[in-house]
Amino acid sequence: MKLRFIPIILLTASVYFHAQVVPQGNNADNTELSGNQNQEYVLKDIVVDGVKRYTPAQILRFTGLVKGEKLEIPGQRVSNAVKKLWETQSFSKVEVYVQDVEGQNVILQFQLQDLKELGEIKFTGKGIGKSKNEKLIKDNNLKPGTKINSNLISSLQNKIPQEYISKGFADAKINIEEKPNGTDANLVDWTIEVSKGKKVKIDKITFEGNENVSSRKLRKNGFKETKQKRFIKGILKPSKFVQDKYDEDKRNLINYYNSLGFRDATIVSDSVSRNEKGYNINIKLNEGKKYYIGDINFIGNTTYSSEFLQKILGYKTGDIYDAVGFNKKVGEDGGKEDDSDLKSIYMNNGFLFSTVTPIEKSVKGDSINLEIRINEGEKATWNRVTWSGNTTTHDHVILRALRTKPGALFAKSDIKRTYFELAGMQFFDPQQIGTDVKPNPQDNTVNMHWTLVEKGSSQVQLQAGYGGGSFIGTLGLTFNNFSLRNFLKFKDFKPVPQGDGQTLSLQAQAGQYFTNYGVSFTEPWLFGTRPTALSVGLNYSRVNYSYSTGDQTMNIFSATAGLTRYLRWPDDYFSLYTGIQYQSYNFSNYPFYFGDALEYNGSTKSFSFNIGLSRNSAGLDPVFPTYGSNIEASLKFTPPYSWFSNKDYSTMNTLDKYKWMEFYKVKLKADFYNEVVGKLVLRTTGEMGFLNGYSKELGPPPFERYYVGGVGLFNGRFDGRELVPLRGYENASSTGFSSSSSYDITPYGGATIYNRFAAELRYPISMNQTAKIFALTFVEAGNAWNSFGAYNPFRLKRSAGVGIRVSMSAFGLIGFDFAYGFDKTLGGTDPSGWQTHFLMNQPL
Repeated sequence: MKLRFIPIILLTASVYFHAQVVPQGNNADNTELSGNQNQEYVLKDIVVDGVKRYTPAQILRFTGLVKGEKLEIPGQRVSNAVKKLWETQSFSKVEVYVQDVEGQNVILQFQLQDLKELGEIKFTGKGIGKSKNEKLIKDNNLKPGTKINSNLISSLQNKIPQEYISKGFADAKINIEEKPNGTDANLVDWTIEVSKGKKVKIDKITFEGNENVSSRKLRKNGFKETKQKRFIKGILKPSKFVQDKYDEDKRNLINYYNSLGFRDATIVSDSVSRNEKGYNINIKLNEGKKYYIGDINFIGNTTYSSEFLQKILGYKTGDIYDAVGFNKKVGEDGGKEDDSDLKSIYMNNGFLFSTVTPIEKSVKGDSINLEIRINEGEKATWNRVTWSGNTTTHDHVILRALRTKPGALFAKSDIKRTYFELAGMQFFDPQQIGTDVKPNPQDNTVNMHWTLVEKGSSQVQLQAGYGGGSFIGTLGLTFNNFSLRNFLKFKDFKPVPQGDGQTLSLQAQAGQYFTNYGVSFTEPWLFGTRPTALSVGLNYSRVNYSYSTGDQTMNIFSATAGLTRYLRWPDDYFSLYTGIQYQSYNFSNYPFYFGDALEYNGSTKSFSFNIGLSRNSAGLDPVFPTYGSNIEASLKFTPPYSWFSNKDYSTMNTLDKYKWMEFYKVKLKADFYNEVVGKLVLRTTGEMGFLNGYSKELGPPPFERYYVGGVGLFNGRFDGRELVPLRGYENASSTGFSSSSSYDITPYGGATIYNRFAAELRYPISMNQTAKIFALTFVEAGNAWNSFGAYNPFRLKRSAGVGIRVSMSAFGLIGFDFAYGFDKTLGGTDPSGWQTHFLMNQPL
């Protein structure tokens, strides 16, 4: 019996068999084999049609069939063979036929069609330019040669619109247009049209059943992401409907009710509808009754007394039963961010495996009696602490920053502080510092691994500032991870020896009327187990004006040395700086006011002590802090020579009076960082300074004064002056000058008191290692005065504006600000108006 091209068409993984016996002569009877009756054959061979890239032997391997094996046709082996071909995701068509049957031998024919492959890919649509087109191709992995299957198409049709839907474009969709590639017949080109449609906002959010809490409060405090459209609110939190965020906000709504004491509050039903104005959301609520805290009992605590734990908890009998806040104070749901919850108290004292569980013991009327069950367990210790990724920084530099040290008691806070210390070094990318904590309950130990990613240390420093027509620039070499001990080991030069965390800086600075040269060195860990930083520096400045009557020159030399000691009290975020400074001023044909006398030639010296107390908890990324604060208080003073001499200053010439300057100078500054909404960070700043002398006859010196305005170009470089930034105004424009020129640096004027306040909203655009970019908008105000008699903290120069910052390891922080000054400057009749400010490595 011989059968030819009798089809067993196999669609997907199902086998359909229909064979017809070919007549043999006039006496032959026609016979039909039923497709429901399995018959056994021996696989003689296979024939493959429709594909060129695979040989029959390869197809045979794909199917799992073996020549000579016995097959039931139709049967499971053939069905599985078809399924395996589909699973390779290499074919768009799989069909199997019986090509020939000779007795018990069968030849199967596989008709296959290769999947199409991508050639050129292009995205079109409103707002899709070259960069967006490249990003969509990259994000969706649409490389030339990618096989086109139903999974790929389905993924694109879901993923790409979702990006726009999450931004409020509810009707976003794509359309894929396919056409043959012009150079390769095996490829097809795709043009994917992205239609995002119109943004669909939330028209109304209404509540029913809320008798105790207003709908306005529910929309504000319950729905954090799902916002009803409003002109002002939409600026910070756009109105858009995203299903996942909506589901999350429904949970937030119940949590908000729970925080108000409504423990039994539930959402009875909710509905989301849409009309031409947008979405309408309706929530039906059952508030239940309001509950209060009854008795609170602690069970199982032996390390801490119940009175101590009660004080930490903060809640007491009679308080509204805030279930959300209460659980956070106990340590449930992640606890408090500042580790002030009960669970963190235990975990910061070694009790890693402790449990603190709040239980609602009983309900009496509207009071709930609570029990906090504590299982302290045994104290845990750090066991094996490792790190990786420090390709430049030496191990001992990392080791001294670790709070997670083997043998020490486990403390949850140690992890956070180590992260803070490693990020603060600025040798590693804060965004890529990783932790792997592995507790071992069997022996009460913890293994810890830190993952680090080195970032480039600054080698060429470019520093500049521009504002109000004044430009000052610095070119220098700064090595932020220097190694002095390896300075003579030339094999370690890259281009200088690195890895010990020291800082070596060489600078040359120039402006229109001056030059400045400086060298400084900092050793961050001088001795001992507690970090003490040593800093030394030398600086030389020359100021020169050329006039037809002759040159005016001033030479300034200064030398400084100081120690910064990191403290443990009041907490270990505090540090104390103590230092000394020597300065020498020599001037020729250069006018200086010493009191009421004007001198043109001479010299004066200064020897001062510096004390500074600061607390820096701003983190985690030093470039873009999101929490914490930086508070500084400093005092600079010279010996009070006039107190210990019997000199009659009224009979002395001016230069003899000021041969050695005497003064004291106080400065206070505070920066606070808080996350407002999402990634938006609010930075608030306040600062003030005061300068005076010890003797009324001498008064404050002509040096060391404050000049307010601009971007504070190169703080304190010339005659000890401090240039206080105030955007929206020209440099030093809020302090009197003898000249109307905004970049005149003559020493006339200068203030002895100043104030400055600022509020700045920051939003990160990119936080990757290559370049960290954030945008900002700000309001600020400040002014300067010459005496306490003239001091008026409410009379300030105000400004507002926008800006952008870019931080790159090779160039530091670069910024542009556009600010509008609302008030007049000294001697001016009109508001300062718009000012453009450029800054580079300026700590504004």
